[in-house]
Amino acid sequence: MDADLAAPGRADQLLDAANRAAEVVAADGDRIEREGRLTDRVVAAIEDAQLFRLFLPRSVGGPEADPVSALLAVEAISRADGSAGWCAQVSSANSWQLATLAPDTVLDMLGAGADSRRFSGSARPLGRAVPVPGGYLVSGRWDFASNSAHAGWYCGACISEEDGRRRVRAAFFPTSDARIIDTWDVTGLRGTASNDVEVSDLFVPAERVSAGRHLRAQPGALYNQRLLMVSNWALTAGVALGISAGAIDAFVFLAGEGTANTVDVALRDRPSVQGAVGRASALVGAARAYCLDAIGSAWESARAGDTGNGLDRPVREARLAITHAMHSAVQVVDLLFHAAGTRSIFARHQLERRFRDAHVAVQHGAGLPSHFEAGGRLALGLPAGAPFW
Repeated sequence: MDADLAAPGRADQLLDAANRAAEVVAADGDRIEREGRLTDRVVAAIEDAQLFRLFLPRSVGGPEADPVSALLAVEAISRADGSAGWCAQVSSANSWQLATLAPDTVLDMLGAGADSRRFSGSARPLGRAVPVPGGYLVSGRWDFASNSAHAGWYCGACISEEDGRRRVRAAFFPTSDARIIDTWDVTGLRGTASNDVEVSDLFVPAERVSAGRHLRAQPGALYNQRLLMVSNWALTAGVALGISAGAIDAFVFLAGEGTANTVDVALRDRPSVQGAVGRASALVGAARAYCLDAIGSAWESARAGDTGNGLDRPVREARLAITHAMHSAVQVVDLLFHAAGTRSIFARHQLERRFRDAHVAVQHGAGLPSHFEAGGRLALGLPAGAPFW
């Protein structure tokens, strides 16, 4: 399957594989929630579909999926279960960072074990990398290490003092070399195992620390740094859109039941409920269309070789569409949660899980309201005041 999916023009195969994996994910959703991690067969299904490494370069056997195809694939998994989709998107976003290493190094890493093509990591520089002969001594503690229960590699952003300059370096090290601290006692996305990861004076060879020369050598538009937050956070939008679509699915399932105060009238037969479902469907559809159009336009501009000002508007629209999708997902689950009345509070109805998952997902950096402010400043002819716009 790897060779087929890695070939150009196989986005349809990628989505078909994601839909097949989603069937396995849906069957194990309750267990994922209960155990706080993905089941072994869900991990296997997502890995077989290449959804843990969507942005791995084609030069090392990865799918190097375009952002729109990647969004659709993650959306399919997230519609079945938000935690599974979140693990796929975090791992895939960190697979992008492998483009900053030499191909030979990456190939060695990918062959290091059964979990070597699954990733976790943090782009926040909470670590310190001290240069030593042959590499770096890395120390730090990173929180929100989603997919930590299944990843073979962790990508930790570090501050390094080199040649009198402070640099941000991404250091890859085996998760087995780190201490995983169980901190994930949370409201939603419970199955992501987003624990803390800690290392102290861990030697990381220089070849496993990011270098701009390797990224510049990548031929694909996916590794255009101007597109970094569009590509990586397109996956986050895919999770939000999938959760909101899954919430509608869950609502439809329970809509044949009544509520405590008027048990003789099924939910689906009430005009107010019908209106809520209509509004929810419109919200999902509009947010999804905006994402696909704006992210697709930014991707095509990058593929066409646009640089500088040529990417300004496409990147702005894509960034806004991503944040809008995450907030729209919250609006959708809120509408449906209240429309379902007392039925929505029971764990046996999966609407309750989608409600919690959407509210946790929007707390991610991609959902920060400040992104609307940055987009608004640009529209007003002012500087964005934020990176990657």
